[in-house]
Amino acid sequence: MKKMDRFDLESRIGKAPGGYNCPLAETGAPFIFMNAAGQMHDVTTMVHEGGHAVHSFLSHHLELSAFKEYPMEIAEVASMAMELFSMENWEIYFQNPDDLRRAKIQQLERVITIFPWIATIDKFQHWVYENPNHNLEQRTENWFRIYNEFNSKSIDWSGLETYQKNIWQKQLHLFEVPFYYMNMVLRSLVRLVCGCNSKKVRKSFRSLYSGAFSRGTKTLPELYEAAGLKFDFQQII
Repeated sequence: MKKMDRFDLESRIGKAPGGYNCPLAETGAPFIFMNAAGQMHDVTTMVHEGGHAVHSFLSHHLELSAFKEYPMEIAEVASMAMELFSMENWEIYFQNPDDLRRAKIQQLERVITIFPWIATIDKFQHWVYENPNHNLEQRTENWFRIYNEFNSKSIDWSGLETYQKNIWQKQLHLFEVPFYYMNMVLRSLVRLVCGCNSKKVRKSFRSLYSGAFSRGTKTLPELYEAAGLKFDFQQII
């Protein structure tokens, strides 16, 4: 990818925001786009999109282009697992031991703290779509009710009340792919399992990835099974 100039990582004036991995079907070498800003998030974005890139390489051999474009239900497993798999090599980015330690702690905290937010969004979207005739006041009331159910009440929102009652709008899943966001729980649990067991499976890292991510025509439970994981919330927990 580097030889083919398939990286656009640095921020610059006029560049579009965001970050993504773009599979390129003809060559099989994907393209990674992001906006580095000298922050820890640069690292997690790069390894996250790198996980997608590995997935793109492993699915390139599939005959039909549609098969190369792996489904959303499995795509984020490769990227989110890579965030933890790669942590043992983060000294490349963080040469100061204290910075490295802080970065790893922050990443592990992020893995855990996403669960309350996913629960909040999922329950809220069920209420929204089950009550299509609700008004603004009812929506705001129920957003606060659901948010307070899953989140800490110790945060001081003074001066940010408008932001607090509209913060759900940042989650595009509510608008683009309703009821899909709960899949993030399963992928996050898989990521956590992969991270916790990364030392045990490092020698078979390639086989773990290629076992699932090169089989784009299989069902989701079959893909998890090929990776040595159970498609089962209870067993993953």
